Amino acid sequence: MIFTPPALLRKSLFCAAGLVVAAATHAQTSSVVLAQAQPVATSLPAAPSKTAAQIDAENSKKWSVYWGWNRSNYSNSTIHFKGQDHDFTLHDVKATDLQTNTGLADIFKYYLNPAEMTIPQTNLRVAYQLNDDTAIALNLDHMKYVVTQDQSVAIDGQIQGVAQSGQQVIADNWLNFEHTDGLNIVSIELEKQKKVDWFGDDRARVFALVGVGVVIPKTNATMHMIGQSRNDEFHLAGWSAGVGAGLEVDMTKSVFLRSAYKMGYVDLPDVLTSARGDKASHHFTYNELLIAVGYRF
Repeated sequence: MIFTPPALLRKSLFCAAGLVVAAATHAQTSSVVLAQAQPVATSLPAAPSKTAAQIDAENSKKWSVYWGWNRSNYSNSTIHFKGQDHDFTLHDVKATDLQTNTGLADIFKYYLNPAEMTIPQTNLRVAYQLNDDTAIALNLDHMKYVVTQDQSVAIDGQIQGVAQSGQQVIADNWLNFEHTDGLNIVSIELEKQKKVDWFGDDRARVFALVGVGVVIPKTNATMHMIGQSRNDEFHLAGWSAGVGAGLEVDMTKSVFLRSAYKMGYVDLPDVLTSARGDKASHHFTYNELLIAVGYRF
């Protein structure tokens, strides 16, 4: 039998009790730390679901380009001619557009021939779709403006120092004046669109547009009355503003047909009429009907 002295027994009991207390304290501290380390669950709001229109807009092709052809007509205008030896005004002058023939042979020769396709009255447009119903575009309306020959108009002013009054016949031996290469309106257009269920599957949309831009005609002017030969140069001559409306129909996801009616105002204060710097000025309104074929990408 082993005898343990009382003093030694007490020390052993105290040590054992200390170890038990230390272990319990460590376990409690570890539980607190683990409890604090647990991630706090948070509830985040769910992202709002996108509408069908928003999804279509994100998946749609943003850019488009079209090429087309137009007919146009013009209001009468008062044309003021001024140069080194003349300063006169023609009143209420009539003008027309200039159509390229549309026979079958002419269609293949001009309208569908890449080498000659700028000869007819044409339209070129590059657009970016801002959202599902709004687009912005850079637009070229290449129209042609020809003063009608053999018309009699009122005249006033002077030509080579000789006073002018009464009526004057605009004939080929007196004056040729036309913007035939052409009456070029380069504009920025803003367009609003609305889908219509006319052909099914959201293939069609109507639209309205407003535009403003500059006019850079290539004016063909021959002033026989003062012995000036034909002048034919591109020149920034003025500005234009207009509105329009029309219909666009998708043939495929990328190809579409488009028709539009436009009306606008043209102000040309700085038309170049001769190589020596003679000028003319006039303003008028126009109506334009166009049809075009386009491609989205």
